[in-house]
Amino acid sequence: MRHIVHRHAPDDAAWIAKATQILAQLGAAPDAATRNAIIKTNKAVCGEIKQWLLSLSHQKCWFSEAKDCFSHWDVEHYRPKKSARDADGTEHEGYWWLAFDWHNLRICGNVGNRKKSTYFPLRVGCPRCAPHGDLRHEDPQLLDPVDPQDPALISFNLEGRAIPAPDVTDGWEKSRVEYSVERYNLDFPPLMDKRKAVWANCWDQIQQYLKDLHLYHTDKTNGIARDRYKQAMLALRAMVREDKELSAVARACVLSSGDRRLIGIL
Repeated sequence: MRHIVHRHAPDDAAWIAKATQILAQLGAAPDAATRNAIIKTNKAVCGEIKQWLLSLSHQKCWFSEAKDCFSHWDVEHYRPKKSARDADGTEHEGYWWLAFDWHNLRICGNVGNRKKSTYFPLRVGCPRCAPHGDLRHEDPQLLDPVDPQDPALISFNLEGRAIPAPDVTDGWEKSRVEYSVERYNLDFPPLMDKRKAVWANCWDQIQQYLKDLHLYHTDKTNGIARDRYKQAMLALRAMVREDKELSAVARACVLSSGDRRLIGIL
C-alpha cells in the first residue's frame, strides 16, 4: 500500500454537477428505502470517474498495489453507502451522504472489494457519525491508502505476506493491519506469489550491490565492481518508484537489508 494523494476534485465539471444533484436528492429523501433506490438507480455514476481515480495510483489498486492479479478494478466506497457492518456483522445505517462524494471513492480490485463488502468497523467505543457529521471523530479499523499515516503501518515479508510494519507496537494499530489484511483479502494467493517474486528480485539486487561495493572498497582500482554496484542501486531505485507495481514490497525488502545507503534511496 502506498499513500494516494486525493485532495483535488476531478477535472470534470459535468460529473461534479451530476454527483451534487444526486447527493441533494439523497438529502431530501424521506427514508432509507428511498435513498437506497436512488443509489441503485445511479450506481454507474461513480464508475464514470474510474480512469481519473486510476490515474492517481499509476493504474494500480489502491489497497493491493497490484495491476493485474487482483482482478478488474471496482470504484470502491471506503465508507459503505447503504449499510455499514461491525466486525461481528452488526449492521448500521450506511454513509449514504458520501455515496457520490469523490472524497470517499477508491480503486480496488474486486477480489478485495468483494471480501470487504459492507464491513466498516470502528474502534470499540467510537461513535459513528450522523449524516454530514465530522468524520474525524471516527477511528476506522480498516486502513485507508488516502490517510498519509496508514500505508506506513503495513509491511511485507519474503513469503509474500502482508504484515504489520516492524515498528508497529501499538495494539490497536496492529489490529488495524491484521483486520485490513483479512478484510481486503491482501494475502490472496496470486498476489502473494507476485510479492514473493518482487522480494526475490529485490533481494538479489541488494546482494549484488553489497558484494560489489565490498569488492570496490577492497580494491579501489576495480572499476567493474564500482559500475556493478551502481547498476544494482539504479535497479533498486527503479523498483521502489511509486509507479512500479508492488513497490511497497520492494521498499520493505530494502528496509530489511539494514544498509544505510540503500535505505537512503527510499
